[in-house]
Amino acid sequence: MDELFNRVRQEIEKKVVLTPVTLQEELARVKLPLGLMDMHCYNFKGEKVRKIYFMRFKAVPSLDVFGAAIYPEPVFDLPVFVCDLSCTKKKVFTYINFVLLFNDPSYLKKYIEPMKPVFEKYRQFPPHKARDWMKPYLAPYSIYSMPEKNSLNELRDCAMEYLTLYLDFLSQAEEIKDPTYRDAIEQAQKKYIHDLTTYDASRKMLGRIIGMERSERIFHKVVS
Repeated sequence: MDELFNRVRQEIEKKVVLTPVTLQEELARVKLPLGLMDMHCYNFKGEKVRKIYFMRFKAVPSLDVFGAAIYPEPVFDLPVFVCDLSCTKKKVFTYINFVLLFNDPSYLKKYIEPMKPVFEKYRQFPPHKARDWMKPYLAPYSIYSMPEKNSLNELRDCAMEYLTLYLDFLSQAEEIKDPTYRDAIEQAQKKYIHDLTTYDASRKMLGRIIGMERSERIFHKVVS
């Protein structure tokens, strides 16, 4: 996963000058004794981007996780980009998505239909059942799957192709002038963040390891 982390960061840096955001030490690095668990979190900001989040998480015996998200400034109607790959001994839980802010035909045509060629290239990954809270945000051509670990190289390439497409959208994005639409964008982002920080099951999973108070802080201050 370190390779994917480096590839993703380098690809973003081709389009966005990243400015590091200093995190509190207890949120930037979480480590348990004897190497049982080690987590690094990173935040950046850049032109057109409110926050870019990266996370590397390793835990014994065989869990290796890379997470990333790009949150555009809410004056742009771009989806939120999300990429999470969690590698276990046998499987790779995979979530790659352009998070839907709106579901009207013009929005889908602008941002979601261009995902289709990438999706078709990687549609061999079997869909995994999504939790109810996630369903409104899943684009028709998102990847939500749990394939075998021998698919890892293909999954990395898949993530990079979706990222490249998203960064093209970001480069071309024009600021929305209509105040009503801008308010709708901001509210849609806030609703997604509320649902993510309230219902995402990995909050509780992380909380069982490091305590819920610290997990909640990471989700509210780092992840979103």
